[in-house]
Amino acid sequence: MPAPHAPAAMTADATADTLEDAYIYAYPLVLMDVIREMTTNTEVPTGVRAPLGQFFHSRALASPSIDSLTRPNADTLYSQAYLDLGDEPYLLHKPAANRYLAIQPFDGYSNNPSILGTGGPGGDDEAVYAFTGPRFVGSLPDGVIPVPMPTDFVWLLARVRCHGPDDTAGPHRLQDAMDLYPLSQHGRAHEYPRGVYTPARDYVPLEHMLTLDAEAYFRRFNALSVRNPGTDADRPALERFAQVGVGAGLDFSVEALPEEAQRRAKELPGLMDSTRIDALRRAIVVDGWTYLDSAVGRFGTDYTYRARIAHRGFANPVDVTAYPSAFTDSDGEPLTGESSYVMHFPAGQHPPYHEGGWWSLTPYTKAGRLVANDIDRYALDDSMPLTVNADGSLDLWLSADAPDAERMPNWLPVCRSEFGLTMRIYLPHDSVTTHEWTPPQVRRIDASR
Repeated sequence: MPAPHAPAAMTADATADTLEDAYIYAYPLVLMDVIREMTTNTEVPTGVRAPLGQFFHSRALASPSIDSLTRPNADTLYSQAYLDLGDEPYLLHKPAANRYLAIQPFDGYSNNPSILGTGGPGGDDEAVYAFTGPRFVGSLPDGVIPVPMPTDFVWLLARVRCHGPDDTAGPHRLQDAMDLYPLSQHGRAHEYPRGVYTPARDYVPLEHMLTLDAEAYFRRFNALSVRNPGTDADRPALERFAQVGVGAGLDFSVEALPEEAQRRAKELPGLMDSTRIDALRRAIVVDGWTYLDSAVGRFGTDYTYRARIAHRGFANPVDVTAYPSAFTDSDGEPLTGESSYVMHFPAGQHPPYHEGGWWSLTPYTKAGRLVANDIDRYALDDSMPLTVNADGSLDLWLSADAPDAERMPNWLPVCRSEFGLTMRIYLPHDSVTTHEWTPPQVRRIDASR
């Protein structure tokens, strides 16, 4: 199909604006496909890659030596897989779990239709899920839990709780017991095809995105969107994008655009690092703690925020995991290891969560890395033998230097320079998501106290 020229009623600037909006709309799908291409670029599963339709499992918790991730958690091990549902559904057998095991399915546009396992369908019981694509017509085996996906592209991200580096055996058993296979192999021995390694696909995804000019980017999106359609709510935007050659099955051409639109098209690869996108933080600050917006994972037609979250890093919906973060103390001064701090939770005001959840508190360097320290303690969480005060309150001590023995169980080591804190509350109580409950402010204290 030839690429249509911009209609006469659309000015060159309007054409360029439409092209920019189309770039933002397409960003999650193109980025996730680039990540899939790199991550499935292997002959056999490793700790960081696996062929399409197969799991790969992280076997160790994040540590300060990991510099490929920003603000990683020190609470869970990850298992991941990429699926193509175009030919047939995929089934996932989840074993019964005696600890948090949640599976987050992303569609091609980074939305999360549901969270499976702990806190969601299937709970902690043994369960079999069936992921079906938008054109699936047929029947599923008895007893499976259907998980209809709006796109053929699916990214599965499973998290299993791990209580520190000495607690990996249990999580490993759960990871190994997860079984992923196409519907046609149900009830018989599964085959796991050998993948293919291609050196040209061995890249850093965000760096590779910058190499895609407008022509390569939109041609990739146009091909992907044939099997990964938008929703009915997206139709007005898609009709507008089609006027500039962006859409399922269209043949996009930069040369078909007005000269001014061609000039601005050259700037598109840097759009996600622009002030326009960076300004869209959409964060909520309550008592010094910054929260993600409730739209995360269920973006609707908020395409710019959807693209920003994809570019900055995917996350759980806030009703699945709350992520309040702090960068200043109670006086509004930046947190720094040159000072010492306390967080005081009054009795009855410890972080609230639903059954199966928990909380943790993690410090990060300004670059978003875990803080190296002599006792290899990168977070505090409520499974640790924390000292609770006689009145039921809880004090957490934050400093670069170790405190006295009495405070040591509740000590969180921080770096000597500026740092930030992230509290994760898994399966948070409604009072967390409505901000009726907030973490206590971080109060600077005299280190000698």
